[in-house]
Amino acid sequence: MIVDSLGLPMALVDVDQALDGTWRAYEQEVDLVRVQDPPADSWPLLREAGFLPKPQVVMWRAEARTSEEEYLAALSGKDRYDIRSAYRKAEAAGLRVTTEPLTVPLLDEFLELYARQVAEMRNGWAVAVRQRANILAEAGTYRVVTVRAGEVLVGACLNQDLPANDEMRARFSAVTAGQRGDSLSRVLYGETLREARLRGRRWATLGRDINLYGHVGNAGLFGFKSRLGFGAVPGQLVEPGSGSHQADRVVRLVELSDPTLLLSYAPVAGEREAVAAPLWLNLFTSSEEPDVRPFRGVGLAGTTVHGIRPA
Repeated sequence: MIVDSLGLPMALVDVDQALDGTWRAYEQEVDLVRVQDPPADSWPLLREAGFLPKPQVVMWRAEARTSEEEYLAALSGKDRYDIRSAYRKAEAAGLRVTTEPLTVPLLDEFLELYARQVAEMRNGWAVAVRQRANILAEAGTYRVVTVRAGEVLVGACLNQDLPANDEMRARFSAVTAGQRGDSLSRVLYGETLREARLRGRRWATLGRDINLYGHVGNAGLFGFKSRLGFGAVPGQLVEPGSGSHQADRVVRLVELSDPTLLLSYAPVAGEREAVAAPLWLNLFTSSEEPDVRPFRGVGLAGTTVHGIRPA
């Protein structure tokens, strides 16, 4: 069965269709073939057939560390420089960085900024707008990093304090188009880490991503979060019941970007063991000599490059 998932043509097949080659009837019409919720005992055979068992969503998390200096020391020299440079640029531009409680006016101001950013995306999905009522219902648990040029909001990150998880979680963030080149997001997430330390939380997380970088989220997003020192783990590991299992096979790059990335389970025995193990990065590209350096990840089991013939 072919479905359209936010502009991505995808074929949904069962385990038998994936293993016996029936899925090939769809490969000229879709970018992706997927088995939804495959039983764990089928994963080895699916891998042999070219399907990659993976978590539906991943969470990005980093230890807040005891100080900013300790956190920065764990990064490469270039990544440390980029973070410090982002703060210097914000200061030179006269931007005001603060952390505030969540109020209705502030949320609506943020959602206006967020909706504009999503509207510029190729396959944008304004999740935060749909979740406005849920966010307000838990407003007391939020701390919002705001960046203003005068009175104008040019960047913000909605952070939720989750003491039961020992975590400060960045739920949603947005910056104006004029600020993206200056990496204002580095400042927002740096302040998320600072807030985690102030509250004594072990973890800072950058929320959940759909585990397919090349559609709603792009490959650059993966590289950006990795360079901040955050590692991707299965959503279920942080938030039980978060997402499901899938087995994907990328067959072309038409609606998907080139490159496209996904994180698969390492080939270990057992569902619980696979969820707990480091993930494996898979990069799909038509390039004959792809540069994988921008996609180095924190705590990955390894990286495999998959060649895809140009459409």
